[in-house]
Amino acid sequence: MENPIKAAVNASDPDISSPTNAKTEGGGELLSMEEIKRRYPQEWVLIAYKRLNRDQSVQSGELLAHSPDCDEIENRLLEFRNQPLAIEYTGPFIPDHAGVMM
Repeated sequence: MENPIKAAVNASDPDISSPTNAKTEGGGELLSMEEIKRRYPQEWVLIAYKRLNRDQSVQSGELLAHSPDCDEIENRLLEFRNQPLAIEYTGPFIPDHAGVMM
């Protein structure tokens, strides 16, 4: 079953700096969603997606940041303006304390 978290975002708001502990990846490596889930289990990931499935879930893209804390990923959005972005959770279920916006 696909992860119900799909937050496609095109961050184009003014730059607002905020400190974060999310780890940056990038480097241009194109990864499948399956590979991202294997490398970063039970983490929130920020992806510059290249391909979407028919249900609008990420098929492949460049991993930009990852963290067990969703707030850390949301704080990184403005660093990657004008890109098709998605925030996904790589675990089997959404943590109880997490809110979901669709």
